[in-house]
Amino acid sequence: MIVRTGNLLILCSVAAFVVATAWWIAFFHEVLGDRFQLARECFYWNADLCALKTPAGLFVDVPVYNPALLWVAGALFVGGLAVRLHGLARR
Repeated sequence: MIVRTGNLLILCSVAAFVVATAWWIAFFHEVLGDRFQLARECFYWNADLCALKTPAGLFVDVPVYNPALLWVAGALFVGGLAVRLHGLARR
């Protein structure tokens, strides 16, 4: 049961990572066009360039990207891995 819970957390983390990646691409492609990769630091951090995303968000249909979802995905992965390893150690 514990191993299944760990697997579920890892699966949720992968889904959150995919959603965060799609959201980042959608928002910054809308703002910067094909040069959206200039904002790659904004994927995981709020760098100086990323401060411009809030005013730019007023002119696009996609909600302003927030890297918190990426960090939540990372935390879920680490937590799921820890739960899974704990469950395997108890066997």
